[in-house]
Amino acid sequence: MKGKIWKSIKKIKYNNTTSCLNSLKKRGYKISPWIENIFKKNKIDYKNFIYPIKLYKIKVSELGINTPVELNKIYKKILLNKFKLVDPSIALYARAIYDEQLKGEWLRFATPLNSMIDDDGVPHLPKIGRALGFYFIETYWSYPKAIFHPHNEFVVTI
Repeated sequence: MKGKIWKSIKKIKYNNTTSCLNSLKKRGYKISPWIENIFKKNKIDYKNFIYPIKLYKIKVSELGINTPVELNKIYKKILLNKFKLVDPSIALYARAIYDEQLKGEWLRFATPLNSMIDDDGVPHLPKIGRALGFYFIETYWSYPKAIFHPHNEFVVTI
């Protein structure tokens, strides 16, 4: 299964996740305390990525799952469909370049389990949304048994 490319990142204009996070704040984006906590302790340089980075939006139902399902099972289906998980720093950058997001849309990024651990030891995955006149970057729990539904969308790469 190969869907339509949602975003193709040819170059990232920020040096690292700290400068990207600061830019989002200056632009008035709503950033959750967990995003700030995780990226403040895990500064990542963008120069080490191989470009272009192609991102795809897929619904859980497009993976052949039609009932509520655990995150670890979604990830297995993502990999079986020849997609890969997204580096958390790319999710942060995606928030910076997705200004055309529709109101009420929330996208979760399929990031590797335990790649975003907060100071309390809780694993997260990033999600971006638009609501109440604002753009958000927040998190959702990234436990292997966290439940998602067929209508939920995840961003993946190849």
